[in-house]
Amino acid sequence: MRTALRRLAAVVLSAVVAAALLGLVIALAGHEHVRRGLAVGFYLCGAGLCALALLLGVAPPVRGKQDGGFAGFGRWVGGGVRFATRSEREEAMNAPALLLALGVVLILIGAGVDDRRAAV
Repeated sequence: MRTALRRLAAVVLSAVVAAALLGLVIALAGHEHVRRGLAVGFYLCGAGLCALALLLGVAPPVRGKQDGGFAGFGRWVGGGVRFATRSEREEAMNAPALLLALGVVLILIGAGVDDRRAAV
């Protein structure tokens, strides 16, 4: 359990650091305030992860057979396709869920960092 939490913390920390670095680059390139650049970096990374989760989540439950491969334009060569196994389907559901949750966390961090939001 601790190992899984450690890996999850590493993934979250990596995403936060990458978003912060992107935000700093945006702030420097656009001559923006640092807080605004950080917010935009978090928004962009969060939206990108949510979009990636959507793309991975709508993948069909078929895979290529071991001795075949994708030839392009919807054609499989060397044995056709097979349905995904139970473990492949579970993995195909878990990865988008993690990416979506991580994207939402980054967007919320961006909203907290954004200096255009004024407390009422």
